[in-house]
Amino acid sequence: MVLVAAVAAGFAAAWIRVKITGRQLKTIELRHSWLVIAAVLPQILVFQISAVGQFLPETLVPIVLVSSQALLVIFTALNFDRPGMSVMGSGLLANFLVIVFNGGWMPVSPEIVHRILPSLPADFPLVDRRLGLSKDWIIPAGEMNLPWLSDRFTLPGWVPYQFAFSFGDILISIGAFFLLWSLSDPGN
Repeated sequence: MVLVAAVAAGFAAAWIRVKITGRQLKTIELRHSWLVIAAVLPQILVFQISAVGQFLPETLVPIVLVSSQALLVIFTALNFDRPGMSVMGSGLLANFLVIVFNGGWMPVSPEIVHRILPSLPADFPLVDRRLGLSKDWIIPAGEMNLPWLSDRFTLPGWVPYQFAFSFGDILISIGAFFLLWSLSDPGN
């Protein structure tokens, strides 16, 4: 969700910049863009389409997630010289590392789960299980590897839709914003 907001903001900012300057949006050549499709499609199938995600054995989910993240890291490395890609790549690498060091899952603590699902009973058993059909595995913060890179941030309580996100997600979003902002760069 953070990435979706960053993409919308990046497009909006580029569009406003184009309208103010009277220029047109530019294109940016990205090398090996097919890697993005190859990386994102499995994530959409497994984590967004419940009819697929519920039938995929949990033992295969880490393979899908690690492979997908690796492809995205490779894509950003191949396009490192493009605007925003160094920041985006840093975020993808952070997410990749925390996922790899936690058994192929993005770790999330029970405290964060209770923050995003406040109606969940306090005594509901959460530890050592998958959070719904997501990429998250619930691990006590003290048992996580690289806990500072986990899904540890949430939106303020007054926001009606809650979700957890990582420092890597923030960097990915910043990188995506600057990549899209560069579409309106008169120097391109």
